[in-house]
Amino acid sequence: MQKVYIELTSKCGLSCDFCPSASRVLSDMDIELFTKINTEIKAFTNDVAYHVVGDPLIVDNLKEYLDISHSVGLNVHITTAGYYLKPSHSDVLNHPVIKQINFSLNSYRGNKLPISLDEYLGKIAEFTLAFRKNNTKSFINYRLWNKEEDNSQQDYNTQVIQTMFEKLGAEIPSDMDMQSKKLRVISKVLFNYDNLFEWPSLQADFVGDKGHCHGLSSQMAILSTGNVIEELCKHCSYRQKFN
Repeated sequence: MQKVYIELTSKCGLSCDFCPSASRVLSDMDIELFTKINTEIKAFTNDVAYHVVGDPLIVDNLKEYLDISHSVGLNVHITTAGYYLKPSHSDVLNHPVIKQINFSLNSYRGNKLPISLDEYLGKIAEFTLAFRKNNTKSFINYRLWNKEEDNSQQDYNTQVIQTMFEKLGAEIPSDMDMQSKKLRVISKVLFNYDNLFEWPSLQADFVGDKGHCHGLSSQMAILSTGNVIEELCKHCSYRQKFN
């Protein structure tokens, strides 16, 4: 299995307009349960991502979770909006288990936050520089997964890119291609572009009866409660292969 997503917490603290409103009870994953899951999934994967809906940087004892994943030989991917970054995170995330850290930069555009875009990006740039001083192994990705048919994201993306290049002391390539999937900023720090992700829903418009599902084949997600199969999957005949 390529990757297993583990939700340390269902708490996000934001209300992105591209993310469904949470109707679940807010909870953190119990350390004992997390240890059990890590031990069992090691037989199926080498990589775990601390993300489904919640933001792992909200968790106060994040290092404890990282230590557990490290003890069983897993690689960890962190995905965060970056809004809850603290100065201490440059030390906490400078951990041998970290493979990459993903910042979802469209989160600012999808919220009405009490800080300016410059302040928001400044925290992430400050973290990047502090982290890179002590860690040259792990990747940092700035995700702009917001491409829409009308290119309404273009002005925002351009501003974000210009700001981050300036704050990181890098020069924007003269031949920068916004249609590309990646853009290097500094060593192992990249912008990633993709289409706006739409969460699957039983209430969404029907798009077809043919396709491919990666669930339980190349990837799976475990919620903070320990549940694996969500409501959408309960209506899938593929689930009949499992108890």
